Amino acid sequence: MFIEKLHKCLIGNITKKLTWVISLGLIFFSAQASFTYESAEAFRADVQGSGSSTVVPALLDILLLVGTFACFLISMRVKSFLKDGELASGWILFSLSFVLLFLAQLLSVSLSAGLLNISPNIISSLRLLFILFLASGIYFMKKVLS
Repeated sequence: MFIEKLHKCLIGNITKKLTWVISLGLIFFSAQASFTYESAEAFRADVQGSGSSTVVPALLDILLLVGTFACFLISMRVKSFLKDGELASGWILFSLSFVLLFLAQLLSVSLSAGLLNISPNIISSLRLLFILFLASGIYFMKKVLS
């Protein structure tokens, strides 16, 4: 019982710290993006000016978008089997990581299609957060299983 309360307390503290890190990271990357490219059109022109085809990367982005959504559904299904067990917190972090990757891929597809004018650094920061949440989920599951 004490270990469960301690575990929930640690998860709560980590969540608060991650929220601050995410907020500050997004502000930093947004400010950095404004100095790198004047606009999203400048970034798009730089990418399209490299002479590479944009069809294959767009198809891969869409394929990754669909795969990420499937991974999210699978992780939620596994989490529902665990109910409120000790491994549930790791699977919650897995699910959140897939949500972040889905959002990053959705923004990437929107940027390549010209629907949004956002900084590419925001997409990169979301992908970085995906990796952090995925690693945290693996860490918590490994800690519980060992």
